[in-house]
Amino acid sequence: MEEERLREEARRRRIARARRQRQVIRRRRMIMLGILLVAAVIIGAAAFTIHKRNQVRKQQEEIERQKQEEAAAKKEEENNTLHIRAVGDNLIHEAFIEAGKENDWNFDFLYENIKEDIFDADLASVNQETPLTEEHKDAAGYPDFNTPSEVGDALADAGFDIVTQATEHAFDQEEDGILDTISFWEKEHEKITLLGIHNSEKDDGYQIIEKKNFKIAVMNYSTMLSENHSIPDDSSYMVSLYSKENVQADLEKAKQEADVTIVYLHGGQDKSAEPEKRLKERVEFLAEQGADVIICSHPHILKGYELIEKPDGKETLVYYSLGNFVSDQSSLENLLGGMADFTLKKEGDKVTIASYSMTPLVMHYNEDYTECSVYKLDDYTEELAQEHGIHEEDPETDFSITALEDEAEQAGELHTEWDFETENADEESTEENSDGENVDEETSDEETSDEETSDEESFDEEESEEEDADEGNTDSERSAESRETDSDENYEDSNGSDQSSAEEESGTGAEDRETW
Repeated sequence: MEEERLREEARRRRIARARRQRQVIRRRRMIMLGILLVAAVIIGAAAFTIHKRNQVRKQQEEIERQKQEEAAAKKEEENNTLHIRAVGDNLIHEAFIEAGKENDWNFDFLYENIKEDIFDADLASVNQETPLTEEHKDAAGYPDFNTPSEVGDALADAGFDIVTQATEHAFDQEEDGILDTISFWEKEHEKITLLGIHNSEKDDGYQIIEKKNFKIAVMNYSTMLSENHSIPDDSSYMVSLYSKENVQADLEKAKQEADVTIVYLHGGQDKSAEPEKRLKERVEFLAEQGADVIICSHPHILKGYELIEKPDGKETLVYYSLGNFVSDQSSLENLLGGMADFTLKKEGDKVTIASYSMTPLVMHYNEDYTECSVYKLDDYTEELAQEHGIHEEDPETDFSITALEDEAEQAGELHTEWDFETENADEESTEENSDGENVDEETSDEETSDEETSDEESFDEEESEEEDADEGNTDSERSAESRETDSDENYEDSNGSDQSSAEEESGTGAEDRETW
């Protein structure tokens, strides 16, 4: 019995041990299963997290890629868009020289109210009417202008990129004036593109400016020179004078290198805001030769502008005169200028004019010239208008915001009907200009009439009924009226047999003139 009991106890102990072992194994399995489940959950969660992160990363990468593509497209759009502004004649009379001298030879005050608009453009140009000198003792106003070089510094500081100097006053200081002017720009402001005057016969008649995705050919010609000076034959290359041959050759060559061609033409009359026949004929010829933009200076009054549609489907934008930018003249017409504002668009190899307009400007100076500056007409006030020095010259004049706005409206957009059938009609003929200076023209038989005199010389004389308004200012006085000109009426022959009142005022006669 005892033996059976012992066996039974041993059996039970074995069963208990087996049960405990099974329980241990079960617990271990449960633990392992739990661990596996936890691991699976962790792995699953990690995989899910990684997946989500990958999705987020891919989304972020896609968003970033889209942003980069949009930024690249926007940048490309910006690089295929060129915003250009241009202003008219920067004519520094004696009063402004004295004002600059009182300001330690700093002329920034002239442009401080227009500076932001100039800097806002991709390219901005100004017609620097007169030569520059670094010698203060040689500075002079009318009649033989010699402008302090600090005016050039002020133009550069105002943001201008292009300076045109082929004007009737380019040779006022003869060869030395040309060389001094070029030396100043090259030495002090080498990044500025200087047009119209040269120190070498080898210079091209145009320059190429590379800006954004554009290659722009720019060129500048004057149709005249001051009657007080004539260029010797061996120095004739120093000023770019207008002739059909020069223009045609330059444009033909420039168009092979550039996307866009811009011609700055110095010439025209001050009769009215409407462009005269002679100027329109020149514009038509330039357009036929492929000029994309034509910007005219010299008349000293604001004229209209228009977009010319040519038979080949191309367009030419022309501003017939931007008037004066800075001047000491004393008529409302001469104190109202304009700022050309246009945008070019490039698609592939094609460039189009996307938009264009003109912003009226006002040249302000008070009685004692302690305040002298250019304003946009929109920024000009009635108070300033009533403080203008013009009232000292002519107390009865209507120089007001309303009068300025009325005058500006006359120089709005034009819509001329063009036939572009003037292959032989644009031979150069004599034209009156508002300064009574020599003209670079070739006269055709077709255009010669009872009122037009044929001249076989390369350059004819341009007579004026009265001295140009920009020359009507002396150190002590300024002419109060706008000067009118008409070569067809006053010009008789290249010897100047028909004397103009300009000659009477300045003391110059026909014997002082030379025909080019």
